[in-house]
Amino acid sequence: MSSFGEKRVFRFVSDGVAQISDFPEIPPPGESGLEIRIKHFTEIENFGFLGYLLAHELGGKAQPIQTLADLEVPDDEVQTLVTILQGRRLNDEELGDELLDADINWEHFVASTNDKLIPGDPLKITDAKLQAKIDSLDELSEALVKEVNRRSKERAKKRRR
Repeated sequence: MSSFGEKRVFRFVSDGVAQISDFPEIPPPGESGLEIRIKHFTEIENFGFLGYLLAHELGGKAQPIQTLADLEVPDDEVQTLVTILQGRRLNDEELGDELLDADINWEHFVASTNDKLIPGDPLKITDAKLQAKIDSLDELSEALVKEVNRRSKERAKKRRR
C-alpha cells in the first residue's frame, strides 16, 4: 500500500526469485478520466524502472530475448525495433537499458496525448495511429519485463545447482 492507494505494479519474491508483477490490464481507479490516465502514466513509469533495476542486478551474459520470438505489434516503427531486438543477444544490463528506453517512450506517448483521451475510456485516444504506437510500446515493454523475470528465474536455478 502506498499513500496513493494499493500498488498495482510492484517487485516481489516468489520461491526466492525476484520478479516484477504483470502490468495491470484494467485502468486504475480515479474520479476523472484525466486522474485515471495520470495514475496509469505513473504505473508505466514504475513498471519500466522496476524491470530496469532488476535487470541490472542480474548481471548475466548476452543471450537472445526469448519473449520477443513471436511478438508482432501494430506500429511499423516499433515492429522494426522488435525485429532488430529479435536478432540480437543482450546481456542483462543491455536488456534493462532497452526496457527503460521502450518504457520511457511508452509513458511519454501516454502523457503527451491527454488532450486526445476518449471520454469514458481514458486509456485510449482518438488518434488511431498514435494509439497503435502506444499499444506497441506497451506490448514491447511487457515482453521485455517478462524476459527480465525469465532470466531472474534462470539465474536462481543456476545458483541452486
